[in-house]
Amino acid sequence: MKRCTLIMAGLLAVTAAAPVTAQTDELRQGVSIRMYDVGETIPVILPLVPGQTPNVSRFEERLDMDNPDFRPMRENFILIADGYIKAAQAGHYEFELTSDDGSQLWIEGSKIIDNDGLHGAQALPGGIDLEAGLHAYEIRYFNGPSDARLRLRWKAPGAQAFEVVPAEAYFCRAGEVRVTSPGVKQVIRPLTGGRPGDRAPLDGVHPSFTLTDIRPDDFRPRVGGMDMMPDGRLALCTWDPDGAVYLIENLGGRNGEARVKRIAAGLAEPLGLCVVDGDIYVLQKQELTRLIDHNGDDIIDEYQCVCSGWPVSPNFHEFAFGLVHAGDHFYANLAIAINPGGRSTWPQVPQRGSTIAISPNGTYEVVAHGLRTPNGIGFGVDGEIFLTDNQGDWLPVSKLLHLERGAFYGSRAVLGDEAADLDVTPPAAWLPQGEIGNSPSNPVRLDVGPYRNQMLHGDVTHGGLKRTFLEKVDGHYQGAVFRFSQGFEAGVNRTLWAGGGRYYVGGIGSTGNWGQEGKKRYGLQRLDFNSTPTFEMLAIRALENGLEIEFTTPLGSDVGWVPEQVRVEQYRYLPTADYGGPKLDTEQLQPKSTTVDAGRRKVFVEVDGIKTDRVVYVRLVGPWHDEDNRTLWSTEGWYTMNAIPRGRRGVARPAPQQPQNVLTAAQKAEGWTLLFDGRTLKNWHGYRRDNTDGWAVREGALCRVGPGGDIATDEEYENFELSLEWKVSPGGNSGIFFNVSEDGAYPWSSGPEMQVLDNERHYDGQNPLTSAGANYALYAPPFDASYPAGVYNQARLRVKDGHVEHWLNGEKIVEYDLWSDEWKARVAASKFASMPDYGRHHKGHIALQDHGDLVSFRNIMIRRLD
Repeated sequence: MKRCTLIMAGLLAVTAAAPVTAQTDELRQGVSIRMYDVGETIPVILPLVPGQTPNVSRFEERLDMDNPDFRPMRENFILIADGYIKAAQAGHYEFELTSDDGSQLWIEGSKIIDNDGLHGAQALPGGIDLEAGLHAYEIRYFNGPSDARLRLRWKAPGAQAFEVVPAEAYFCRAGEVRVTSPGVKQVIRPLTGGRPGDRAPLDGVHPSFTLTDIRPDDFRPRVGGMDMMPDGRLALCTWDPDGAVYLIENLGGRNGEARVKRIAAGLAEPLGLCVVDGDIYVLQKQELTRLIDHNGDDIIDEYQCVCSGWPVSPNFHEFAFGLVHAGDHFYANLAIAINPGGRSTWPQVPQRGSTIAISPNGTYEVVAHGLRTPNGIGFGVDGEIFLTDNQGDWLPVSKLLHLERGAFYGSRAVLGDEAADLDVTPPAAWLPQGEIGNSPSNPVRLDVGPYRNQMLHGDVTHGGLKRTFLEKVDGHYQGAVFRFSQGFEAGVNRTLWAGGGRYYVGGIGSTGNWGQEGKKRYGLQRLDFNSTPTFEMLAIRALENGLEIEFTTPLGSDVGWVPEQVRVEQYRYLPTADYGGPKLDTEQLQPKSTTVDAGRRKVFVEVDGIKTDRVVYVRLVGPWHDEDNRTLWSTEGWYTMNAIPRGRRGVARPAPQQPQNVLTAAQKAEGWTLLFDGRTLKNWHGYRRDNTDGWAVREGALCRVGPGGDIATDEEYENFELSLEWKVSPGGNSGIFFNVSEDGAYPWSSGPEMQVLDNERHYDGQNPLTSAGANYALYAPPFDASYPAGVYNQARLRVKDGHVEHWLNGEKIVEYDLWSDEWKARVAASKFASMPDYGRHHKGHIALQDHGDLVSFRNIMIRRLD
């Protein structure tokens, strides 16, 4: 149908907001500003995908901003301003929010002003009663492709006129870590929030694992390191002012049943712990320390320095991350110094940004260098040591690295121009910022179920655990990263494999945006493998002529043969002196074919044009399910293509032919009849015309192939169930109408519609009321259940005594009652109010719409429900 744009803007009044109890020594004056480049014009304020860092993060004195004040942002960005606003006295406060384009003012969690939508500079008022004191506020703002303007004024109690809220009324958190990154950020559109794991974070614990809270409520560790004692107790150090070490026992119980004993304290930022032959070693900022208990009471009597030779400055960022023990050496990572705001300090202390090996005699050597903030070291694939490093200058995004002696990993922060001629060891896996990583932590081996010889790593800001499959190509590791699990109480800083399918997950967080949004800043939980099968991509492998995707469980017999159901994109990164870096040379690659192997666990994706030095992004779309009808846990994988394996090729085979436009014996017994036989237009005629021009049979489908008009069934139906499959061309639009009378000029003048649409490319897909599967302009689906253009969607329309259900790809997405008071009210408020015949008929024809686009229908069948 035609475009229907809904814009809501207005004012709201909220009363009686109590002040918050923020400590003034935790605050500073000013407005905290974060700006996010969204890369395209959006129609309204949209939520950002969690776990992304802003492009710009800074403070402003007040909110009275015009075009130059937003620099370097110019267009198509979202701004979040938040903190506390101080009411000098109790009373009623009137606010006025001016913006170009949309904005909203929230105070104490209530929306006070809604000035959303695309528009020029306009001001809207709103009021609230405030007690004297500080009140949490947030302003959400977006700018489109033109001028930018944002101003907040108020009229305090007793004031006669509005004035710009003064600088002394604004407060925000002091000492926040204000991390930024370049590149386009992802937003959650109204119809992309309903499918966790598909272009959105997971929302729960991996089905193959059981998560258990084990810490007592009064034990709130910000975990810096963990390891198992020989007697089964957990040794743990904390990154907090106490710098403490604890022993935890009774770990098999539930929340509150673990027993915690503090055995040491006073350590300097301990971010690594390792147990060797029963002795506890802790990595401090400035030394590796052995903890010695002389009398057997567990309380540490001696802090023995093993090694303190590496150089350290007073800079807050010169962390020492660890800790692993291999052979007779300890391995740890040294972070570089950075300035407030995130840029690297110059000059640096020598040997920073390196992995060091510490020998039993207390000496150390640099094993590899060129790191920045390598908050992760651990054992992974093949028992090898792997590292993670965090985004910054010379790191366009975070990455996972294989520890190789003599390697230079790319950061020039320490060597400066002397590093320009060094060969850079590429990462085993890039971790695209905000998509699959943000602040990665330590790798850990994964040796259970189908995931054997893979590994996990946590993430402090993006949160959860990520899984990595690696393979060797030309003697070096490369591979794919997948989402694995969320659902933890905090951002994940340390993960420990305890053997037997058991893991311990330690959480952490800090001020600003270093920590997972909405989570605690501490945590300790147990994760146990429970053997429940989970359907997901197990591996992506590089081939000379494409990719091989392996799954954890066998595919359904009808799945995997449609190349349009595999999206492939590639891009590269270029390290520079700037903080982070965008994707470069992005290309969409169209698979030529997909071939399922005999065991139905592997799919060869034949695709031309894959290049080296690229991230190859794979997204599975459409009806992917396994033989037990499980759907995908997550649909995406990110493969780092350092090299293409020569001579390793996939073999394409023709897809098996599935019967179309026929009824099974069971369907016949249930009363189904075909409305389309796959060969002719029998059962159909042109709407209000004698021909079916513009419609033809193509490859067993009923297709709109040219201008001609709509078509309708020969028979009329009242109570019925209609089942069919449809696909549209890119940006395509069509519709399925029912209860249609041919008295009107068009089917939609009388018949309600189930929308047929390419949500991704058609502008109607941005509005839930006009998206695929909607009862057009009246009832919206809660999420996008459609498949992309070129892929068949399975639709079902059920009408019984005026009760209507819309089903799309196995999901009931719309439900309503014709002629109910609610229905009548919605019709009266829509464009259909001017169509006296709309929705009045209790029976009628079924019609398919000619909207000017190529559309195909097949397996069209119906059964009467009388």
